[in-house]
Amino acid sequence: MRLLFVSPHYGAVGGIRFVIDACADAALRAAHSVAGILDADVEQFPGPARALRLYPFPERASDLRRLRRFGRRFPVAGVRLLAAVRRFAPDVVNVHCVRRFAPYAALLRRVTRVPQIVTLHEAALPPAFAQNRGLFQLLVRSGHLVVACSEDVARYARQVGGAPPVAVVPNGYDPEEFAAGRAYAHPRRYVLGVGRLEPQKGFDVLIDAVARLGHPDLDVLIAGEGSRRETLEALARERGLASRIRFLGLVDRATCVALLRSAAVVACPSRFEGMPLLCIEALAAGRPIVASAVNGVPEIVRDGDTGVLVAPEDPVALAQALARILGSPAEAERLGQRGREWVGTHHTWSVVTRRFLDLCSELVPARAAPAVG
Repeated sequence: MRLLFVSPHYGAVGGIRFVIDACADAALRAAHSVAGILDADVEQFPGPARALRLYPFPERASDLRRLRRFGRRFPVAGVRLLAAVRRFAPDVVNVHCVRRFAPYAALLRRVTRVPQIVTLHEAALPPAFAQNRGLFQLLVRSGHLVVACSEDVARYARQVGGAPPVAVVPNGYDPEEFAAGRAYAHPRRYVLGVGRLEPQKGFDVLIDAVARLGHPDLDVLIAGEGSRRETLEALARERGLASRIRFLGLVDRATCVALLRSAAVVACPSRFEGMPLLCIEALAAGRPIVASAVNGVPEIVRDGDTGVLVAPEDPVALAQALARILGSPAEAERLGQRGREWVGTHHTWSVVTRRFLDLCSELVPARAAPAVG
C-alpha cells in the first residue's frame, strides 16, 4: 500500500506532526510505502516528501482582502498539489488539516480517484473563536472516510458536518519514551504547561490561577513558543510572578519528557482541544494532571480517576484544583498511577496505528479506477 500524508500544519511542531510521524513509521514497519506533501520540515518526515505552502481560507469570509488573496493563490497552489499527488501515485491519501484548508481537501476529492481519509483534530470552537461551519462541512465531506481523534470530534463531524463514515482513532504515545529516565533539573516544585503560546492553550488562565494559589515555593514552567509570548510575560509581571514563571521556549523531545516526568502537576487549561497529546503524555509519565473539561479531554482525563477536570476560563477553579493536588501527595500518586494504567492499555502508538492502518487497507480494495484521474 502506498500511503500519502498531506498536511499544511507539519511545520508547527506539535500534535499533528507526532500523529503523522507515528502513523508513517508504523506503515513503514508494516512494509508499506509512505510519502508526504507538507508545509515545512520535509527532511523530518520518515519518507520522501515535498514542501508545499497552501494559503488558508480567511477566518471570516467578510475579510475581503484575505478572501481576494485566497482567490488568487488557490488555483496555483491547487495545481501544484494535484501534480504532487500524481507524482507519488498513492493508494490512499490521508489529509490532516483544520477547516481553513478545507478547499484543498475538497479539490483532492473532486479531481482524483484516490480514496481519501480526512483526519480531524478539532471539533466545536468556543464562541470567541471564528468558526466557519460551511468550511467544516466541506472538510468532512472531502473524505471517503473521516478519522476523528476523539468521540467528541466524531459526534461533531456527524452532527454538523454531515460526514461520511466516521471512525475514532485516538492519539497515542510511545511507552519506550516514558520508561525510567532522567529527571528535569529544577530547584523547586513546579507546575508544567506545554504547548503553543496562543489563546487556545489558556496559559493566561494558568497564570491567573497561580497568582491565587499562595504557594511561594512553587514555580511554573511553560515549554513552547507562539505569538502571545510577550503578552503572557507581561501578565506574569503584572501578577508579581515574573521570577516564578519560566518560559522555556521550544524544547527538544528528551527535555519535554524529562519535564513531564518531574512535574508536581501538569496543567492543560485549554479553551478547546481535540485530544491533546499533552494529557496522554502526562498520564504516561505518571503525573497528576488538571485540565479544562473541553471537547475530547474528559475521554482521557476522567475526573477523580485519572486526573482533575475544571471548567475552562475559570482561574479560581483551576487554582483550587492545583491546591488540592499539591496538598495531597497520596492523591497525586493515585491519580498518576491510574492515569499510567489507562493510557498504557488504550493509547500506545502500537494500538492506535494498527487501527489506522487497518482502516487504510479497507479502502484500497474498493478502488475501481486508476490512482489519479
